Amino acid sequence: MFKRWKDPLQWRSWVWVALLFFGAVLPYANTLSNAFVYDDVSQILENPYIRSFHYLPKIFGSAVWSFTGSLSRYYRPLMTFGYLLCYKAFGFSPAGFHLVSVLMHAATVCLIFTLTRRMFGDRTLALGTAALFALHPIHTESVTWIAAVTDLELTFFYALAFWFFLELDGSAGRRRILVWLAMTGSFTLALLSKEQAFTLPFLATVYEHFYRENRAETNWARKLSRYLPLWLLAAAYLIIRRFALGGLVVTSNHWEMTRQEVILSALALIGQYLWKLIWPVKLCAFYVFDKSAGILDPPIIAGVLSGILLTAGFGWLWKRSRLVSFGLIWLVVTLGPVLNPKWLGENVFAERYLYLPSVGFCWVSAWGLIRLWRLLPSRQTIWRQAFIAALGILAILCGWRIVIRNSDWRDEVTLYTRTLEVSPNASTMRVNLANVYQREGLLQQAETEYREGLARDPGCAECLNHLGRLFVGQSRYAEATDFFLRAIQLNPRALNAHLDLGMAYQLTAMMDRAEQQFRIAATLAPRNSRVHVMLGSFYYQQGDHPRAETELKQALSINPYNGQARIALGKLYESDHRVTEAIQEFQTALQNEPGDYEAIVALRRLRPAQN
Repeated sequence: MFKRWKDPLQWRSWVWVALLFFGAVLPYANTLSNAFVYDDVSQILENPYIRSFHYLPKIFGSAVWSFTGSLSRYYRPLMTFGYLLCYKAFGFSPAGFHLVSVLMHAATVCLIFTLTRRMFGDRTLALGTAALFALHPIHTESVTWIAAVTDLELTFFYALAFWFFLELDGSAGRRRILVWLAMTGSFTLALLSKEQAFTLPFLATVYEHFYRENRAETNWARKLSRYLPLWLLAAAYLIIRRFALGGLVVTSNHWEMTRQEVILSALALIGQYLWKLIWPVKLCAFYVFDKSAGILDPPIIAGVLSGILLTAGFGWLWKRSRLVSFGLIWLVVTLGPVLNPKWLGENVFAERYLYLPSVGFCWVSAWGLIRLWRLLPSRQTIWRQAFIAALGILAILCGWRIVIRNSDWRDEVTLYTRTLEVSPNASTMRVNLANVYQREGLLQQAETEYREGLARDPGCAECLNHLGRLFVGQSRYAEATDFFLRAIQLNPRALNAHLDLGMAYQLTAMMDRAEQQFRIAATLAPRNSRVHVMLGSFYYQQGDHPRAETELKQALSINPYNGQARIALGKLYESDHRVTEAIQEFQTALQNEPGDYEAIVALRRLRPAQN
């Protein structure tokens, strides 16, 4: 052990790892002051699964949005489990969650340095690759947005599994078994992080047969023993996912697309992703997806040219530096799953999808920079000095761009406003901004944003629904009802529109229609706690306490931390003179949400009566 530390080369490697670690952390230090934004609110603050280890079977046995009753088939159990650990360590402090993301990014940077050095045997290339990866502005979303931690987890365990796959070469006996177990364990964690992990067996197979240094001397049985376990594990994952989630493909907003539209859109996305890697400007949190219909559309032409460029680059690298050409295979293969709009939700193009593919891009880019350095005349030091200065300036600019971009995620108003400056047609972000204004009592600003979203996208059911909700708060029930009905006409499965329409009917004493809408909502999302709270409140108002109690208990069985359901059940018990049970519900509500005003007032009122 001491000999290893005395080895100057070994010691220098640890110094580089330390420098890379801190170089990856520093640009993201200002994220620690950012709040929970966008999906963070639902996935963390409103997610009962992250509050107790009791929910581990739910976390690993259901889809990531199952706690909301959603039919989405995104399977990201490692993300929710990570949130659970963060909650136990930091509570609901966003700084703790951000710290974990930053440290994971730094750990991934160091792992890429180690993987590159093991793969290429070139410490300079490893250093350049890791530095490029650490400072590439395209990674800001993945590191700064807590909900994008899935890409950090995926990339770390994906790269770790590939490193162990490389280590199988030359290992024997007990060490080989340990390396094999470590490889399959890492790959399992990658699969539990995000669906893109499924591409690893293919990459391992290609590398084994076309890139591993001793491939000519290695027999087929030996080759199969290295990558076959990955394929078997991937097959097992598909089977488990099929039974756990009821299907393989995620819920998509683009099922209506034809095969031709999918292919053309994939071509356009290739060009868009490659351009963002090369020129990461005008970054934003939400890109509006427009289907590509014609081969002569500019995005299609750009995509075709990008494909030609990648193919030509691969052929050129194959002849001059075969191993580096594997970087382009890595880029294309890991990007492949997000090129099909039918496999994705509303946000088809996203910067975070490039976190894993960019590893291959960094290999090729770092190799190109090193080659360019070696082509510079060694006697003309001014050229080399200028080259170093240019790299230094580029690193500073990239780091500064990351620091500035981090502030976009400071709070929800900032995020949505800056996103709309770049992508004004992003109706989802406009609705989110209006929601924030509405919560803060800025009703005129909220209505302006809703109407602007509707003007830009007449098919925005969410804009219509939220406008209706805004008018309900202003007792403008006729206008609100019209908006709800229009939203349902656009999207008959719009859960919130049915619930809000039911509420509007209830407030205008149309009880039969109200119950009908609540029942439709219960059919659409039987595992949604809000649905049962609203049904319970409806029956309570009608004087049907047994049915109200059943619905409220159903809501709490889905989400025991639903304060609205807990308070409503406490009030029901109080009205039925079940004082002890009422006090218990209010106390539980106060434990779950310290400072809950309704619970405090109710307990002050009931405790003297109990005595």
